[in-house]
Amino acid sequence: MKSCKYKLSCIALTIAAVISPTFSYADIGITGDVIPDIPAWDIPGVLIVGNAAEGSLEIFNGGTLTSGNEAGLLWSYIGYAAGVTGLMSINGSNSKWVNNGAILVGFNGMGTLQIVDGGVVNNPTGATYIGFGTGSTGNLNVSGVGSQLVNGGELFIGNDGEGSVTVSNGGSLSSVGSYVGFASGSKGSVLITGANTNWTNAGEIHLGENGGNAALTINNSGAVQTNSLTIANDITSTAALNIGSAVGAAATSAGYIDTPLITLGSGDGSIVFNHTDSDYQFNSAIAGSGKVAVYSGTTVLNGINSYSGTTTINAGTLKAGAANSFSAASDYIVDSLGELDLVGFNQTLKSLNNSGTVSLNGVPGTLLTISGDYIGNDGVINFNSVLNNDTSVTDKLVVNGNTSGVTRVGVTNLGGSGATTLNGIELIEVNGLSAGEFVKQGRIVAGAYDYSLVRGIGANASNWYLANTEIAAPSAGTTGSPLMIQRPEAGSYATNLAAANNMFVTSLNDRMGETQYIDVLTGEHKTTSMWLRNEGGHNRSRDTENQLNTQANRYVLQLGGDIAQWSSNTTDRFHLGLMAGYANSKSTTVSQITGYSAKGSVDGYSTGVYGTWYANEAEKSGLYVDSWAQYSWFNNTVNGQDLEVEEYKAKGVTASLESGYTVKIGENAAKNATYFIQPKAQVTWMGVKSDDYQESNGTHIAGEGDGNIQTRLGVKAFMNGYSAQDKGKGRVFQPFVEANWVHNTKDFGTIMDNVTVKQAGAANIAELKVGVEGQINKNVNLWGNVGQQVGNKGYSDTAVILGVKYNF
Repeated sequence: MKSCKYKLSCIALTIAAVISPTFSYADIGITGDVIPDIPAWDIPGVLIVGNAAEGSLEIFNGGTLTSGNEAGLLWSYIGYAAGVTGLMSINGSNSKWVNNGAILVGFNGMGTLQIVDGGVVNNPTGATYIGFGTGSTGNLNVSGVGSQLVNGGELFIGNDGEGSVTVSNGGSLSSVGSYVGFASGSKGSVLITGANTNWTNAGEIHLGENGGNAALTINNSGAVQTNSLTIANDITSTAALNIGSAVGAAATSAGYIDTPLITLGSGDGSIVFNHTDSDYQFNSAIAGSGKVAVYSGTTVLNGINSYSGTTTINAGTLKAGAANSFSAASDYIVDSLGELDLVGFNQTLKSLNNSGTVSLNGVPGTLLTISGDYIGNDGVINFNSVLNNDTSVTDKLVVNGNTSGVTRVGVTNLGGSGATTLNGIELIEVNGLSAGEFVKQGRIVAGAYDYSLVRGIGANASNWYLANTEIAAPSAGTTGSPLMIQRPEAGSYATNLAAANNMFVTSLNDRMGETQYIDVLTGEHKTTSMWLRNEGGHNRSRDTENQLNTQANRYVLQLGGDIAQWSSNTTDRFHLGLMAGYANSKSTTVSQITGYSAKGSVDGYSTGVYGTWYANEAEKSGLYVDSWAQYSWFNNTVNGQDLEVEEYKAKGVTASLESGYTVKIGENAAKNATYFIQPKAQVTWMGVKSDDYQESNGTHIAGEGDGNIQTRLGVKAFMNGYSAQDKGKGRVFQPFVEANWVHNTKDFGTIMDNVTVKQAGAANIAELKVGVEGQINKNVNLWGNVGQQVGNKGYSDTAVILGVKYNF
C-alpha cells in the first residue's frame, strides 16, 4: 500500500502500479478523494475510477489531469465493474482533463462524469460512451458557463446500457457523429437546457438505432446544431425529439435545433412540441415515416415537409410558415384544444379529423386541399373572405374524398361591403360523398347584410356556399325575387338616430302646461317659474323592406325656468327661459328572416333656451308664438348578436317654431267652465348627427336623416274650469283632447358601406293626445297627457308625459 504522494487530504487511496514496456495502470480502487496540489498529474496509461469498489476523482482549483497515450489506444473508465460506482468531477475554471483515447462512463458499472463551473474535458482522438455495457448506467452532466466536453470522436449515449446526458446553464458539448440509444435494450436520453447552452455535432445524430430507446429534449433556449438528425431508424427502435418537454410533462420554454433535415425512420419515431412559446420557428425539413405531435405552445413549420406519419395537435397551435410546409403525406388530427393554422399559405393534407380549430387565415384566397377524407367532430374551420357577390375572393376548402360529421364554419369579412349573391360564394367543395354537415359559427356579416352558409342545389348539392338572399314570396301574377337579408344592427343604428333627434322635441303645452297664470288675489303676473317634465315612451317601427322589427323604450327628463318676463302693453306677455334635459332610449331589433337581434342604446343630455309670446295672456285667447333651440349630445351603443359591441357618439342642434290661435267658443257659468279651441302649427328642424364610424368588422357606418324638418298641424280643444268648492282658491283644471298630423321630410336610417337602411312609416303620422292641465294652488301647476302616434308599415309611438311647474 502506498500513501498519497500529492494531497491536501486523503481518506483512503490505493494506487497499484504494474510496469510493462508499453503501458501502465493507475487504479483508484476504493472511495477517496484525489486532489492534486501541483499543476498537473500525468497518467500515461489506463485510468479507472471505480474498478472493483466505489471510486471518486475530483479535479478543481485549476488542476489538470492528462491520461491515455498519443495513439489513443489506452482508455479511461468511470464505473468499470458491474455494481461499482465511479464519479469523476472537473470543477471550476481552468480545471481540465485531457484524455487521449476513449472515455467510458459506466463501462459495466455506474459511472458519472461531472463538468461544472467552467471545467473542461478534452478528448480529441477517441469516442465517448455514456452507458457502455449491458446493465451499465452512465451519466454526463455539463453545467455552467465555460463548462465543456470536447469530443473529437463519436459520442454514444446508451450504447448497450442506459446513458443520460444533461447540458445546462451555459455548458457546451461537441462531438463528431452521435448515437443515442444505440443497441437493442439500450436507453439514451439527452437534455439541452438553458440560454447559451449548446450541443454541436459534426455529422449525424441518431436517436434510436438497432432497437434502442432514445430521447433528445431541448428547452429553455438550449440549442443543438448537427448536419442531420435521424429518429428511430429501424422498425424496433423508439425515439423522440422533444421541443420543450416530453409527453406528459409540464410544458417549458422551447429550445432550438439547427439542422436542415430530420428523418423519421421506420421505428416509433416522433417529434413532440410541448412548450410555452407563442411564436416558435421550426426550420428543419421533416421526412420519413414517423409522427409529429403538438401539446402546447405555438409552433411554426418553415420547412417543406414530407413525412407520412400522423400529425396530432392535442393542444396548442401548429402554424404553416410556407406553402406546403404541412406534409401532404400525413393524416392530421386536431383535438378539441388544438389549432391548425395555415396563416394564408396553401396546404394539402392526406386527411383531416377535426375536433378543434382549423384556420386558413391571411389574405383571402387561401386553399386547403384534403386529398382523402374529412371528418368533422364539432370542430371549427375559419375562413377569410371579401364578402360581395358570387365572384368574391375567399378562402376555400376542397375535399377530394368524403366528408362526414358536423363542422362549424366561421367567416371573417376582410374588406367586402356586401352584394347580391345568386348561387352564393363557394366556400367548400366536396368531390366525394358529401355526408358531412357544415353549420355557421356565429354571424357572417358584410355591410348591411347577413350571410348564411347553405348547401348548394342540383349539380352543386355536394358543395357549400355563402348566400345573403332568400327568395321573396311571390305576389299575384309575379314570381319570387331574391331578397337581400339585412342585418338587425341597421335597425338599431336608425332607431338610435331617430331617438336622439326626437327625445328632446316638445310643444309648448308639453313643456309648460298651463302657463297663462295670473294671481287671482293681486292680479299681478308672476315673474319667475320653474318647471319639470317627465316623459316615458314606447316606439315600434320596421324598416322599408319589412325585415326588421324594432321596439324602443325611452325616458326623458327636462327642467327649465323663466329668467325674464315682460309686456309691450298691458295685454301681451313675453317669457324667456333656459332649459336642460337628460334622456335615454333602449331598443331591440329582430330580423324576421334570420332571427338575429341587435340592441341599441342612446344616453345623452341637452341644454337650450326658449321664448314664448302671448297676445292676450289674461284672456287666454288670441295668438301665441313659441320657439326654442337646444344643443344635445349622446353616447350610443349597438350590440349585435354574436358581434362586438359598437360605441359611437352623436351631437347637434334642434330648433322649433310653434304658433297657435286660441278661440273661446263658449262657456257654462253654472258649471264654471269655459270652452276653447286652438288650431296650431309647429315646425322643428332636427340637426343631431351621429359620428361616422367603422365597426370592428370593417363596416363603415354613417347616419341618415339628420336635417329632417318635422311639421305638426293640429287642433286642440280644451275646457277651463273649476268646481264650486274651489271658487276663489286659485284651483282650476283644464282637460283637453288634441289631434295632429305630423310630417317628416326625411326618414331616419343608417348607411352601411354605402347601403342605406331606413326606418319606415314615419313620413306621415296621425297623433292623438288626451290629458289634463291643472293649477293646484297659486304656485303649483301640474299637467299630464297620453299621446298615441300611428304611421304606416307598423309605425307607432306611445308617450306618457307628467309635468310640474312652480311659480315664485
